[in-house]
Amino acid sequence: MERTEQIRRFIEEYFLVEFGADVTPETDLFKAGVIDSFGYVQLMAFLERKFSLKLTGEEILLNVLVSLDAIDAFVARRVAGQNGGAPCVG
Repeated sequence: MERTEQIRRFIEEYFLVEFGADVTPETDLFKAGVIDSFGYVQLMAFLERKFSLKLTGEEILLNVLVSLDAIDAFVARRVAGQNGGAPCVG
């Protein structure tokens, strides 16, 4: 299973949402009420476990990942060994 699909599946199963017409990969998951701050911490923990990432608290706060697209792009950069210093907003 590819990276994007793994992230998508986690979000759908953990947050009980289905990507489709109302929630798309570009949807701000916070504004849509899908994720709250506790859920965000759970999502970051999943990303660390699943993709063997080591995220710092500062990095998590500076890179607030709000959409599936932004989350996937961030993980892709990290897996590729890039730090991506600019905040991710999406």
